[in-house]
Amino acid sequence: MELIVKERSLDSVLEADTSRILKSLWFRPSTIPTWKSGQIVYGCAFLLVLLLTILSLILAQWPSQVFSGDPVLTTVAVLLLLLITGVTVIIWRQPQDPTTLHFRVHALPFHPLVSIFVKVYLMVHMTTWTGVLFGIWMGIGFTIYFGYGIRHKLEENTEQHTSLQLLITGQKHPWC
Repeated sequence: MELIVKERSLDSVLEADTSRILKSLWFRPSTIPTWKSGQIVYGCAFLLVLLLTILSLILAQWPSQVFSGDPVLTTVAVLLLLLITGVTVIIWRQPQDPTTLHFRVHALPFHPLVSIFVKVYLMVHMTTWTGVLFGIWMGIGFTIYFGYGIRHKLEENTEQHTSLQLLITGQKHPWC
């Protein structure tokens, strides 16, 4: 008898946890962003890119079947659009940082949503050779970007450490 009671209480705890998570997705608990709301946005953004990629592949491979009314592909496309809309609403409902920034994306999250779709759709239509060249140039670009960023971050850390040491010892910087 004791085993059954413990099992039922565990089920009720899991149901309550699931219910609380779903409520926090649709009804934001606060207007201030938290670590949890950031994680929700990261997960939803990943899911959004995945859904948009699948939709782009379907529209690129079978456009005539989708738009002619093939029941299977049309249903899949409509379900993907509904999921994309739901995930977009979840992202939209999350609290944003109220501080003013130098640059802000307008029409958030709809502008990034449309741009991701268009870019993935265009990438699906690339030839193999264009895709290979694109990958090579992206690799070169990432190498330059991250190499520059890491090197300058290391220089900044070294300079801060040197400045701190000079401040502690009361010496002047050798370049001054």
